[in-house]
Amino acid sequence: MPSSPVPARRLTADQRRRQILGSARELMLDRGLDEVSVESAAEQAGVSPGLLFHYFGSQGGFRDALVELVAQELLEQIAPDRTLAPSAQLRSGIERFVDTVVRHPKLYQAVARHGARGGPGRMAGLHRAARATMADWITGAVATAGADRTPRLRLAVAGWLAFMEEAVLGALSGVEVGRDDLVDLCERTAYQVLETAVADPARWPAVRAALDRPPQPES
Repeated sequence: MPSSPVPARRLTADQRRRQILGSARELMLDRGLDEVSVESAAEQAGVSPGLLFHYFGSQGGFRDALVELVAQELLEQIAPDRTLAPSAQLRSGIERFVDTVVRHPKLYQAVARHGARGGPGRMAGLHRAARATMADWITGAVATAGADRTPRLRLAVAGWLAFMEEAVLGALSGVEVGRDDLVDLCERTAYQVLETAVADPARWPAVRAALDRPPQPES
């Protein structure tokens, strides 16, 4: 006697939500966030537009959730490798940031452009949170190397992150600069900014040398 077909497993609400966002993310590989409508995302996910409104409340809520997904992916891509020396972490982080943005420019532009002009809302908060996480990694490494964690240092790192973001977006918009040149520009500028930000200039050579030392293995 032939066996009965096994019924398809019903997705939980959280699984369905992730499926919809994953499908919408695929659309964003080729178009901007403003071009990903509830209708197009629903068609891509194979669900009704009404179901998207059920899970996300509104088109704005849906786009906020989509930007949050992309921002989290970006942070995971550029998370530092703690087995490397801080200077190698910085270089690797810059390389992965550049490569991620160049590979998926629409995804990053959704976080950067919409977050930057989003005012005090959720999108702007996500963009600030992504930058703040990267700033914490850098200021923490410099402080561990012997510099004081001053407001001046935090401000300088935040300014450098804004510079790197604009440099990469500028390259995407048509400024002719090679990938390696772009990475070198961002890396060299980082050290120039950090040197200027260290409160006691006499301490910079020791701080810079410490940034090149790999972490000691735990005994």
